[in-house]
Amino acid sequence: MADFDKAVGYNMTDFALTHVRSALLMMRSALLCAGLLMTAAPGRADPARLGIPNCGSGISAEQRRRCDEEAFKQIESGSQSTQLEGGWRLVKSKNPDGGADAVSVMHVVDSTKSDPRLAGLSLQCGKGGTEIVLIVLEPLSRSARPSVALIAGEKRAEFQASVIQGGVALLLPAEASKLAARDWQNANELAVEIASPPSAIHGAVPMAGLATALRYLSQYCHAR
Repeated sequence: MADFDKAVGYNMTDFALTHVRSALLMMRSALLCAGLLMTAAPGRADPARLGIPNCGSGISAEQRRRCDEEAFKQIESGSQSTQLEGGWRLVKSKNPDGGADAVSVMHVVDSTKSDPRLAGLSLQCGKGGTEIVLIVLEPLSRSARPSVALIAGEKRAEFQASVIQGGVALLLPAEASKLAARDWQNANELAVEIASPPSAIHGAVPMAGLATALRYLSQYCHAR
């Protein structure tokens, strides 16, 4: 039974992260192109799997863009996104299997201070409480256990992360969520360092409004 519960927990984490990753991708594109945050969408789904014609492998970059746009339209209806204080977003995504919705608050990185390989930070309802996840744009090895340093003001913490969701998300241990509830709320930004060959990934996530974002998130997590 314990193994079954663990498997269910990981499945729900993957479900949530699918939505988180694409939400951050979409929002970051908007920041770069127009300085706006787009409404979050569920995961960057495979257009061919969604039944969109002429969207298989080997297509041109322009056709891929059109396929992605059509996929976004199809799956956007499954999510609700609410703008919060400080650039945070509360994202609720329906579970296609009829289970509990995936709920998270997320923030994209400060692109002027960040490596293009880092997309943002997500705090989400997990089986054992709030989970902290970093989203990257270049998949890491699933067998890796990268060292992650998080610096808030003068306080630095280091963790070993678990690589999940096909290598594009780094799940931090429970100790990180304790920092989010304390030290991070007093910092202007959270500096991130991820040890990833051939070169480390660096970035910064604004922290203003985190306390409010966590209050919103806790309401949904407690109700699950």
